[in-house]
This record gives sequence, C-alpha cells and structure tokens, in this order.
Amino acid sequence: MSRLKLAAQQQETSVVDVYLNGLAASGRKSMFSLLNLSAAILKSKGTANSYDWTQLRYEHVARVRATLLDNTYAIATVNMVLAALKGVAQTAFNLQRLDAESLARIKTVKRVKGDNGNKGRALSREEVKKLTGAAGKHPQKLRQQRDKAIVLTLCGAGLRVGELVALDIKDYCPKTQTLTVRQGKGRKHRQITVSPMVARAIQAWLKVKGDGNAIYTGICRSGLVSQKALTPAGVTVILSQLAEVAGLEAFTPHDLRRTFITRLLEQGADINIVRQLAGHSDISTTVLYDYRACAVRTGISQRLICC
Repeated sequence: MSRLKLAAQQQETSVVDVYLNGLAASGRKSMFSLLNLSAAILKSKGTANSYDWTQLRYEHVARVRATLLDNTYAIATVNMVLAALKGVAQTAFNLQRLDAESLARIKTVKRVKGDNGNKGRALSREEVKKLTGAAGKHPQKLRQQRDKAIVLTLCGAGLRVGELVALDIKDYCPKTQTLTVRQGKGRKHRQITVSPMVARAIQAWLKVKGDGNAIYTGICRSGLVSQKALTPAGVTVILSQLAEVAGLEAFTPHDLRRTFITRLLEQGADINIVRQLAGHSDISTTVLYDYRACAVRTGISQRLICC
C-alpha cells in the first residue's frame, strides 16, 4: 500500500513546480514566464501549470525554437527558453516520468548562435541625474523616495533586477553601508559597499516604507505601502516611466548594471575586483559590460553620479 501511495504522490507532483523550486528565488519568475510562453506555443491557451511536461519531446522543443526565431525574439531570450525546457525535461526524467531517450533527444536541440545587434548601453552621468530628478517629480513623496533609491541602487551596486527585488531588510547594513546579495545568479552570495549617496537614498526609503521584509515593495494608489516585493516587471515599468518623464532614450534595468561596471572601469578599478562586485564567474563576461569605447564615441562623461 505504501508503494501505491508513493506512486500516486509522484503522479500528483507538478514537474514545473519541482523544476522552479530547484532554482534560485530570483530566477523563478523569469523562467516561469518563459515556460508560459512555450506552453502557449505548443498548445492553444496552454500555460506552464496546465501543460503536461512529461509529454515534451524533441519536436516540441524544436517547434518552440523555430517559432520564437520566426517572431524575431532576441537570441538571448530564445536560449533562455531552451534552457528552461531542457531543465523541465531533466526534472521529469529525475521524477521517472520521462524516458532517457526522449531526454537525450531534447538535449540535442542546439542553442542559437549569433549577434542580437542590440547589446544595450551604459547611461551617462547626466542621464542618471535626470532619472533621479524625474523620480522627484512624482506627486507621491513615497514614490519619489522609493524610485530614487531603485535607480541609485541599480546604478551604484550593479544588481540584476532579480537580485534587487529579492533584497530583504536584513540584506542591508546601514552601519557599514553594505548590501548582501543572497539570491545571486548561480546562488552565489556577494557583498557590495555602496557610496554615501546610494546609502542615503536607501536609508531614506527604509525610514518611511513601514513594515515588511522586502526592501523594494509596491505602493498603492491610495499611497499605502504594500508589504509585497516588487517584481522584475514592476521595476521595468517604473524605470520606463522615469525615462519618459526625463526624456531619455529607452533602456533596460540591465543597462544600469552595464552603467555600474563601465563607470568602475573608467575610474581605473581592477577588472577582477569589478568581476567580483558584479557577481561574474569569469572576467570574459565582465568584459562584455565594458562600454568605455561607446562612451568616448558619444561623449559620455566618465564620472558616475553614484559611485
């Protein structure tokens, strides 16, 4: 009887839940979104939770790959989708709900090679200043303080947006002005000592935000602060609104990470130290974030407002 119960429990276990629970918290929402996209391609009105991932086969993964490329999705996005699908397939195999041959065939679907032609940019000192100025124009005082802190934390600590929204109150030490990133890529922890300007912005926000463990939370239209952490999508919307108010060209949250790395290198910081601050495993990855040549071509100032 116990074996039958165990078998029944295994059948009830959601493959996608097991897969997502095995990821760092900062990456779960993104991968869940990519699985939703894949499920919608494979089945009308399909979702990550409703699709039967135990039936995933080589032809399905190949179809998702082709569909995304036909619809001009960025190469990085397509490869992230492929990684999610292969991860789900591996999980299904580990749960003994996908055979080894199907898994092996799925893993042969090749990543997409090439250049997206759009690698982002680093913002200038003046652009960062305009962003914080735009934050100060919001009619809600709370929004002003939170949004300014978000901009300066991203620029002054080089966090990935997933790392930003995962920050907890315990992750910031006002005495040492240090942020501890506990949900970094690859589950790596790192510490970053921020500049006094960034520290003041963070502390000003924490002073008024009220209860709740998450540092960066939503704010209701009524003006009340939510205890629920912002999502990466929410931060993207906030930055997009600020860019519009400031009259800036479009940029992504990751461009603020590029800004952080570029400015440190401009100031003569050792690239290995920058690598560690950015949470990169390899210096070759850090080099890809070096936009000093672009700065020279476009006349961008070589000083960062918050570092």
